[in-house]
Amino acid sequence: MMYWIYLLLSFLARHCPPGCLSGLSRVLGYGTYLFNRQQRTNVLANLEHILPPGTSVSARKEKARAVFINFYTYLFEFFALKSLDRDQAKTLMAPDTVDLFNRFARDKQPFIIVSAHLGNWEVAAFVMDALGCINNLIYQPHADKRINALFINNRNYRQTRLVALGMGLKNAFKGLKNGEILTMVGDWGIGDSTGIEVLFFGRLTRFPCGPAEIAVKTGVPIVPGFTIRQGKNKFAMGCTEPLVWDKQASADEQIKSITQSFAATLEKQVCSYPEQWLIFKRIWEN
Repeated sequence: MMYWIYLLLSFLARHCPPGCLSGLSRVLGYGTYLFNRQQRTNVLANLEHILPPGTSVSARKEKARAVFINFYTYLFEFFALKSLDRDQAKTLMAPDTVDLFNRFARDKQPFIIVSAHLGNWEVAAFVMDALGCINNLIYQPHADKRINALFINNRNYRQTRLVALGMGLKNAFKGLKNGEILTMVGDWGIGDSTGIEVLFFGRLTRFPCGPAEIAVKTGVPIVPGFTIRQGKNKFAMGCTEPLVWDKQASADEQIKSITQSFAATLEKQVCSYPEQWLIFKRIWEN
């Protein structure tokens, strides 16, 4: 069922005008908010800890609806990327972000970008590719092979190599040794029983420790970067300074420190753009 839904959204993204897609995002977002009780409950529960104390129930519900609307906005944007040429792709990003990516392509210095399901992370990968960045993009394969093929086919990259999470990481390590970039999301599996326990919005939850493990094993700088939607087809990517940690500590302590630092950086971004953080699972138990 989900495959056919994604296929329809892909068709609409390529054939409907932007104004129509904006309206469809609102309709689909409201509909999912109303009828998907589990996801609605999860998002509202998360927002209770994310939004400032004293936020009214009505304001929290409004933010939750915006999360669902932004999810469909993200999907339409993603499926529309395949129809853009390289010059059109470059116009999606703010000029300072384009300058940043041009520097990435020029310097050929290996580092790890850790992003999150915030704004539209797919746009950043597409623009980086258009600007000639040699990038190894780690992705989580979908369980449905048809959905997986649909998403991979839409990532119409030239310079970027898609690396499936798992055994494919060996190729990503080779890329780092060759001065290439490694990009991954750091909130995949947040709240699961696996991962490492860190403080996030003042409460303990678990974050995946894969990015930190790679940084510790390779010694390559790890840089948090988030692509924020600033309007229709306008985005900016904010990259912080590389995370700093004590490299003389034990490997476990280093991994813990890096993961906690990333969680703190992500927390600041989610505070600023809670409606753009597209996580639909419950992060905290209560």
